[in-house]
Amino acid sequence: LIATLAGIATGTVVRGIVSTTARFEDLRTSLASVTGSAQAGAEAFDFISRFATKTQFGVEDLSQTFIKLKAAGIEPTEKLLTTFTDTAAVTTDQLGSLTAITDLLARTTSGGLGLEELNRLADRGIPVFRILEEQLGITRLEISEFGKTAEGARKITEALLGGLDKSFGGATAARAQNL
Repeated sequence: LIATLAGIATGTVVRGIVSTTARFEDLRTSLASVTGSAQAGAEAFDFISRFATKTQFGVEDLSQTFIKLKAAGIEPTEKLLTTFTDTAAVTTDQLGSLTAITDLLARTTSGGLGLEELNRLADRGIPVFRILEEQLGITRLEISEFGKTAEGARKITEALLGGLDKSFGGATAARAQNL
């Protein structure tokens, strides 16, 4: 009976290790694809692994963010990812907030920006409309029209990222100090 239980426990542990290793290999493959080479993909994975130690997010979540941004033509710098994680740190749905802000930025590279993307952040408690009003002087009603052009969308995202840094900068580090 003891040998059977030990065998089951060992099998479960080995299966978990194999599953985790397979997921990480899938991430490395995806990173190699969006960065253009296996070497660049490995460097990106190392960057993400180091960055993950400073945040509330795991390697898998941050890799998905990195991949979405890179695929959209946006360089996922440490500063940009820090803005994302700081913003997410003040919400109750942190992973949803990280996904929403990643999607917002990735989608704006192809053209306009609508209220739907901003509402996804606002629904998670991020005061995007207040920030845009302070940064650009435009109201919620004016955002749709302003964001229809690529130039307007660029101004909105730049203002939003600046406002998020100003409002929530350092939130990840502060959260790390919580019990």
